[in-house]
Amino acid sequence: MKDNGILNMDRRSFLKGALATGAAGAVAVTGVGALSGCAAQPQSGSAGSSGSDSKGGGAYDFEVAPDPIPESDITETVDADIVVIGAGFSGLCCALSAAENGANVVMIERMDHVIGRGGSIYAMNSKLTKEKGYACSVEEVAQRYKRMMGYHSYRVDGRKWMLHFNRSGEAMDWLIDRMTTASSVGGDDLTPVMEHWYEDPENINGEFPGTHEFLDGPNGKGPDDNPQQDVCANMALYCEKAGVDIRYSTEAKQLAKDGDKVVGVIAKSGDGYVRVNGKNGVVIATGDFGQDKDMLEKFIPWAAHQTEFGGIWNGSGHKMAYWAGAAVDKSETPAPMIFCFQWRSITRQVRAFQGLMVNEDGRRYDNEDNVISHGGLALMHQKGNHAFAIWDDDYANEPQWQNHRYVDGPKVFDTPDDVRAYWQTVVDGPGTINMNGSGDIPVKMIKADTVEELVEKLGLPKDETLKTVEAYNGYCDAGVDEEFGKRKELLLPIKKGPFYGIECTPWFLSTTGGIRCNDNLQVMNADDEVIEGLYCLGSTVGDMYNNCYSTHFPGHNLGGTCLTFGYVTGRKLAGAE
Repeated sequence: MKDNGILNMDRRSFLKGALATGAAGAVAVTGVGALSGCAAQPQSGSAGSSGSDSKGGGAYDFEVAPDPIPESDITETVDADIVVIGAGFSGLCCALSAAENGANVVMIERMDHVIGRGGSIYAMNSKLTKEKGYACSVEEVAQRYKRMMGYHSYRVDGRKWMLHFNRSGEAMDWLIDRMTTASSVGGDDLTPVMEHWYEDPENINGEFPGTHEFLDGPNGKGPDDNPQQDVCANMALYCEKAGVDIRYSTEAKQLAKDGDKVVGVIAKSGDGYVRVNGKNGVVIATGDFGQDKDMLEKFIPWAAHQTEFGGIWNGSGHKMAYWAGAAVDKSETPAPMIFCFQWRSITRQVRAFQGLMVNEDGRRYDNEDNVISHGGLALMHQKGNHAFAIWDDDYANEPQWQNHRYVDGPKVFDTPDDVRAYWQTVVDGPGTINMNGSGDIPVKMIKADTVEELVEKLGLPKDETLKTVEAYNGYCDAGVDEEFGKRKELLLPIKKGPFYGIECTPWFLSTTGGIRCNDNLQVMNADDEVIEGLYCLGSTVGDMYNNCYSTHFPGHNLGGTCLTFGYVTGRKLAGAE
């Protein structure tokens, strides 16, 4: 079945069976009853807890390896140098990089097409950043490194971060060269642009320049666009030209091992199974595990319970890796990517909100000068895990709306009236927005002629909320926020109708991490020993984030774990370096 264009696998049938023993006549699958170095401790009565649906004496289902697939069920065997599981951005980058360097690559994808979502791709010292005057010296790279390591309390892998920072410019140039000439393989020529970054004079919430986007494709033309789908579509065409054997509607089920080495993958295709052998390596590029509630319950229970549910993948690659002996991240949990999307829908050009944020009691709870990931986390501390954004008509006149999205690139909105028209589409809309292919996010924007009417429609307590609005307007008039110290230039009063408001909830976009690996992207066990032949990319890569995904480098997941790691890993597996 499909949900929002995403194929949903029957999790119970996928996870059935017991610990594999590698018996004769079956594919050898190495697993343990519970994850290596991380024993299951489900809570009684909680989502995904032990009970009639659990296996292995208290373990979650995903912690128990399935029965081996009999050799008699395998109808085809394919030999390749490299097997890539997953035709998303990271897998496509790896496959193309390897194929261009002479490797025989087979890619398997359970969907009938490639998948891309998002648009922001972070890279340092690309030819575009240099052209725009934003080249980074060694000293500047070090500064950015320390900033990111500090944000994550130094509980992440510094070598992988520096791999991204040092090789991302090269990888981005490689991508730009292909995206700007994609018509040569039957695709759409795309235009690379740099996104403006959120500049914070206090250098606390600010971002660092280097975020790239590719515009002018069929999916990258509006304020709620998904240009990454265009990038991935072009990458698939390049892969086919380079000789990559992309097998769509083919779903990886188990990794094949020879002793301790991963040597291939068993996948369901049609009525039978195909075994694809990878002489040089098997690469897991299968995305997040946000659609598996048991995995969320075990690894990130606070995110599972306090946010809207938004992950799109079920962690199939993670599970196969765990059954082969892989360990999880060394930090407490694989970090979630949590944003405040409703808030973002009215602040797309900057991260700071120049209006007013109140909780369900009608009170301010934070400085509205915040990045979207921090804003989502702040919401999780409020009663009901939500809050309300309030602003007035004058917000559309702020220059940020016309000039802030791209460096020397096209405007998203030409005039303030274009901004108001965009707001009106949300007011009149179906009550949901599909943000970058992540599924339908509940969004209902309210418009009213008076503040009193707006407060009533939002369901907020009238007296307390109006008191908050009055106090906030006073801070705006005085140019001093006596409550939270919001910067003077961000203090926009709530005075001129019509007035707007929207309920904001933290939205769980995806998970990041979950598979322990080194800076060669080799998967590792609980003793930090390499599992020979097994690699991971993209949202499966562990120890890149702690606490929560940061937007100090917008697009790092696409630019780092997908583009840079995919490009470098493909070259290495092909023997080019």
